[in-house]
Order: sequence, then structure tokens, then C-alpha cells
Amino acid sequence: MNKFRTAALALLLALTFCLPAVAVELRLAQVADVSSLDPHKVSDIYSANVIRQIYSNLVQVNEDMEIVPDLAEKWENPDDLTWIFHLRKGVKFHNGEPFTAAAVKYSIERIKDPKTASPGATHLKEVASVEVLDDYTVKIVTKHPFAPMLMSLTRYETSILNEKAVEAAGADYGSKAAVGTGPFKFESWSRGDKVVLVKNADYFRGPAAIDTVVYRGIPEDATRLVELESGGIDLIPGNFPYQEFANIEKNDKYLTYKVPAMSTLYMGLNTEVKPLGEKLVRQAMNYAVDKQGIVDAVYFGFATPSRGPLSPVIWGFDPARKAAYPYNPEKARELLKQAGYADGFDMTIYSDNRTERRNAAELIQAYLAEVGIRARIELMEWSALLSTSAKGIGGAFMLGWTGTGDADGGLTPVYHSANIGSSNRFRYKNEALDALLEKGTATLDQEARKKVYAEAQELIVEECPLVFLISQELLGASTSKVKGFKLYPNMISPLYSVTLAE
Repeated sequence: MNKFRTAALALLLALTFCLPAVAVELRLAQVADVSSLDPHKVSDIYSANVIRQIYSNLVQVNEDMEIVPDLAEKWENPDDLTWIFHLRKGVKFHNGEPFTAAAVKYSIERIKDPKTASPGATHLKEVASVEVLDDYTVKIVTKHPFAPMLMSLTRYETSILNEKAVEAAGADYGSKAAVGTGPFKFESWSRGDKVVLVKNADYFRGPAAIDTVVYRGIPEDATRLVELESGGIDLIPGNFPYQEFANIEKNDKYLTYKVPAMSTLYMGLNTEVKPLGEKLVRQAMNYAVDKQGIVDAVYFGFATPSRGPLSPVIWGFDPARKAAYPYNPEKARELLKQAGYADGFDMTIYSDNRTERRNAAELIQAYLAEVGIRARIELMEWSALLSTSAKGIGGAFMLGWTGTGDADGGLTPVYHSANIGSSNRFRYKNEALDALLEKGTATLDQEARKKVYAEAQELIVEECPLVFLISQELLGASTSKVKGFKLYPNMISPLYSVTLAE
């Protein structure tokens, strides 16, 4: 009998070890589908989240937004213009190609090539040359001292690509092919539905615990929540419905995540559209909108009124700043009268259909009506809003900006006149502001830089090519089986360390 039991147990163990392991799949829901997985051609957070899992950069940020090594193990500055990066050895792209300094040179030059029309070119505008010293050493020389170099290299737009993969895919790169050195490989993209990634067994830090990652774009808040509650998804990594967060925090079936966001929400104004080009009109619109009302009604208290163009968690934010343009409809009417618009005017607010953006736009519409400005709201698809506003949209537009974690990334792409036609969607030009932003970029002394950016923030608030709205908190939630997820202030959280409990 004992012999029989021993044999049966041995057989059971043998069968157990012969069974194929069940693939571990993590399913996430974002507000929108990706626009492309070519990091050099995108500027939206939803694409960035997926790109973060596929690609690597020379350096990265951790959850405290501190610079940490990635493909570069270390770096040095022999002088104010020169950066030498010493690269990690033994790294392979997902197509089997070895990662070398040549890939760094190719990627940076591709970003800077006007034919690429990369939104990320602004982050590398000071780069004068890239030189391969050997396979694992690369030298970057800048035109001027460039203080935000490392933070710029953490951006998803500066991910390192493989030239052969890009050339082989041609126009399909980013939609049917995406090759990086990150912990997950691109598997497929069903446009408007989902992106599927699979584990990179050769990832240089070791394979991730998750076998498959599925990103779904689900615009409706209620649908995302139902999917989480029904087990259709495991994680909402940001953009959790604000009105539901207090309830889910009380439910021990779920884990919740909350951090101050690097991003700010604003209503941009195309200053080339009359009468939005007049400063008095823009200031009147700022006074007309009750930001605390938006915090309370739309964000259920998980936000604060903007104190300027930067979130308080971004380096270089001026802590002396107070709320920009506190609610004052009487002041707004006075300014409109001074500007020659005592009877108001007609305008359009463009927004995508996300609940918070749409609701905020409707509140703004009501506030503007109180001072005589007749605004109509036009809803657009997210990608259409991005592309149209970059070219010059016909009025105001609801958007947010995250930046890099450094004041340069928070201000220069959005406000410098060199970026009109791409990320300066206000189409706003001010030579004094351009000079301040350039000075901040070139000043290596950090305390001196803070003073420059404080002056720039004051000027932007005074000129206000936008209506300052709120700095929000990022909210996320998952089922309790999700372990190791950290919500980053830039809303781009790596999934490499995430596991799923049984």
C-alpha cells in the first residue's frame, strides 16, 4: 500500500511539474487608446504609458522623480557643454540586435531631424552633436550649458530605438512594429480596442513577473469602474473617477493610489483668434472662472486651484506664488469693458469627452456667461484635439501639461515661441519670456535657475495665454491581487515590478 501511495505521489508531482504554467496577465484601463507607439512622434500620456513598458532611455526617474540610471550606467561632465555617457553592456533590442552607442546617436539625431517632426525635439534643442566614442561610450555636446539635460533624457519622447527595426517597418513603425529594450515586447495593437505586450525574457534587469500586459482604452468613467468591479480589468493606473474614489477607498477588496500630479489642467487660448489675443480679455476670462468651484464640483476636493503654470511638485515651482486670478466676476466685467467688450463676445471651447474635462468646460461656460461671454462647447476625439490645437484651433481648448519634472520641461515646450506649431498651442510669442526660458535652460547654478523661473512664472501669469485652472491629484485603484504597483506623479508608471497574487 505504501509503495502504491509513493508511486501515486511521484506520478502526481511529475504531472504537476509537466503542466504548462498559467500565463499571468495584467489588464489595465486607460481613458484613451494610444495614438502611436513610435515615441519620437507622440505627445500624449496614454501612448507614453505603453511606451514606458516597451522602451528604455539613457536615464529614468523613480517614483520620487529623481534621476536614476537606465541604459546609461553612469555619466560625467568634463566641461559645461559635454556629457559623456557610459552604457550598459549585454543589452539586446527585442529584435535581437545588440544595444550600442550607435543606437543612441541614431535616436537623438532622428528626434532632431525636422523630417521626423518629433514633439520631443524641443527637449533636445540644445544638442549640437552626438559622437560614438566606442560601442559603449557616447558623447553629447550642447550648444550652450544645458541644465535640464538629464531630465530631458528621461522623457518618453527620447526613448532609444533600433534603426533596423524602424527602417524595416517604414510607415508602419509605431502601429505594427515597436522595438525597444524594455521589459515588455510589443505584440499587437487593435486600434480603438487594446494594445497587447508580452514579457521580454531577455530584459537586462531580468524578466518581469507578468507574462502579458493588456492596455485597453475605455473613455467612460462608469465603464472603467464596472470593468474593475466585474474583474474585466485589474488596474486603473490613474484617471480613476474622482466622484467614486472616496467610496472605493473604504472597500478592502481594492487597493487605492493617490499622489499629487505633475500635470496641471488649463483652458488654452489661441492668441491668434480674436479677441483672445488681447491681454485684458484673457485676464478677464481668468477672473471670471471660479477654480475652487471646479475643484469642488468636478474633482471632489482632489485638486487645488492653480498657482501658476507649474504644479507645485515640479522642480523650480515658486513656492511664494498664490492662487492665480482668484474668482472675481466684477473685476472680469471691468476688464472686458476696458478692452472694448462690455457686451461680451462669442467663442468656442474645444474639449475631448473625458468626464472631468467635459464637466469643467461646462462650468467654465456657465462662469463666462455670467460676465457676458457666450461660449459654446465642441467635443472632439482626443487625438483630433491634439493635432488640431497644435496647428491652431479656432478658440479655447481644454488640455493639461505634465512636463519633465523640471521647470524647463514644464514651461519651455508650452510657452517658448520656437514651439508654435507643435507644443505651444497658444501660438503665443513674447521675446522677454523666450529670453527668460533660454536663460533658465543655460544656467547651471540651481539657486540662480530658481530665480529665473520664478520671474518667468510671474510673467506667464501676467500675460496668461491660458485660463489657469487646477493642479490635481492622481488617483488609481486596483484589485487587491495587484502587488508592487506605484503611481508616479508624472502618471507614467513602470509595470516591471508588478506581480499578481493568486
